[in-house]
Amino acid sequence: MPKIIHLFRHGQTDWNNIQRLQGHTDIPLNDEGRKQAQSLQDFFVKNPVEVILTSDLSRAQETAQIANQKLAAPYLISPDFREVKLGEIEGLTYEQVLSQHGEEKWKRWQSVNPAHFDFAFKDGETGFQALARFTSALEKFCREESFTTAGLCTHGLMMRRFLHKLRPTLTEPLPVPNCSVFTVQWSEEKGFIF
Repeated sequence: MPKIIHLFRHGQTDWNNIQRLQGHTDIPLNDEGRKQAQSLQDFFVKNPVEVILTSDLSRAQETAQIANQKLAAPYLISPDFREVKLGEIEGLTYEQVLSQHGEEKWKRWQSVNPAHFDFAFKDGETGFQALARFTSALEKFCREESFTTAGLCTHGLMMRRFLHKLRPTLTEPLPVPNCSVFTVQWSEEKGFIF
């Protein structure tokens, strides 16, 4: 029987609001982010899970805790579900990245084409490295833990890359707003399906 995982992005932070790239920088939720996380409570009441996984960054942990308040499912924390490590562009705004590194590198970094997943800014993870970290941790959890449905609070770029890897026919970047939810299935026979 397939296992269901509801992937959801953390709520808004002040850095999200000004389009500053967070990566592994531990930026907390702002008030709007907390409100967004509260809106997930009804989703999880209607779509109950047996466990919630979360990135170890505070914006994801707090989102998971707020989203889980009505359900009160156990939750597990792992750094394997962190955002992609951005390296030298972490902490910069989009405009700063464009002015310091150029549009060509930015487009390659943002590309959803797996042919570009080998690119990283200095001291950052490539798309392939981030996907390997994330996917192997989630697959290990699916294989080793007994559950039918789980939630996973993670990050926008990580979610987008994972979902595009599962559905390569998506040629435009999948919008992943704060606290959006996407559902995938996993089975031993077919792996992850989106």
